[in-house]
Amino acid sequence: MAVANLLPQAMKAAVFNGPESITLESIPVNQANDGSIVLKTLACAVCGYDVRVYNQGHSKVHPPIILGHEICAETITPIRGNWNGGKIIPQGTRVAVSPLVPCLQCYYCNSGRYNLCNNLHEIGSSINGGFAEFIKIPLNNLLINGIVPVPGNISNEEAALIEPLACCLNAHARFSFMEHDRNVIIIGDGPIGMIHLQIAKLFGARTIMVGKIPPRMELARKMEVDMAVLNDSMEEARHDIMDSTNNIGGNMIIVATSNPEALDLALNVASKDSKIILFAGMPKSKILSLDPNWMHYNQISMFGSFSATPDLIREAGNLVSQNKINLKKVITNNYYSLVDIRDAFIATEKYSGFRSVIHPAC
Repeated sequence: MAVANLLPQAMKAAVFNGPESITLESIPVNQANDGSIVLKTLACAVCGYDVRVYNQGHSKVHPPIILGHEICAETITPIRGNWNGGKIIPQGTRVAVSPLVPCLQCYYCNSGRYNLCNNLHEIGSSINGGFAEFIKIPLNNLLINGIVPVPGNISNEEAALIEPLACCLNAHARFSFMEHDRNVIIIGDGPIGMIHLQIAKLFGARTIMVGKIPPRMELARKMEVDMAVLNDSMEEARHDIMDSTNNIGGNMIIVATSNPEALDLALNVASKDSKIILFAGMPKSKILSLDPNWMHYNQISMFGSFSATPDLIREAGNLVSQNKINLKKVITNNYYSLVDIRDAFIATEKYSGFRSVIHPAC
């Protein structure tokens, strides 16, 4: 049976029209062509990036467009092709979706680092995303195995967070030094910070979390963080961290918030021979000034971390399926329909709960 016969003519979608403008519309369902496929969206989580785009716009987002890149979907027809090693993904299979649509022609694509593609497009940014009942997946996403079957013991909501978990794994993947005697500092107490906390503990590191929301810091304690620091002031947080680490500081510092103060704190608690990972985007107004001699003589390294490859999405799914990472803890209890998407954005912006999840079919 042709895909077109399985799809409705129109679907509900939350269309971003520009800063502070998003409308629920009935729009035509994009039919699969040129090797693309169409999936049914089961759940799409609200990332802080979505809220920032909604409030301020973004240089790579050209409205009207559908946002949403943390996606759990379902196949409508069997998916066949050499991109999946010759295997068929059956109809009705739940999948996590990589948002990457790389060019497959540049230096980075040729080395498999699709997240660094020179001509990268992204589902939910420059291509219509998951805040809709159906989503069209371009061929170049399929060619990098960008749709990943979800194990049966993972809920739709957890599956939507496999992509951000994979992004967190990307930040950790380049380091093999994480041992029991290492101090890992996570600055940021949101869902991403909590995921980083679980990964660091999985590696056996001593963990320190810095945050500003008391209920979230209480969750960090329940997740057995070694030290929770309520960041009422940067100087107080710096003092508490240095005192706790015998004036050594952190061997690995993950900046998991867009608050510019977090980067300043990271620079002030970095130990010698430490790694600072910039996981979150910063406001354009934030200008970083570094003393090169400080970095040189103290052997400090600073890294950026962006997105994740489909291989890491597979690894993330396996970690959740094996109960090594618990994504249920970072999902808010309130689920939202497309009609309520502004409420989900407000909850995210006001740090109410954790990750909000949209159910487009509701």
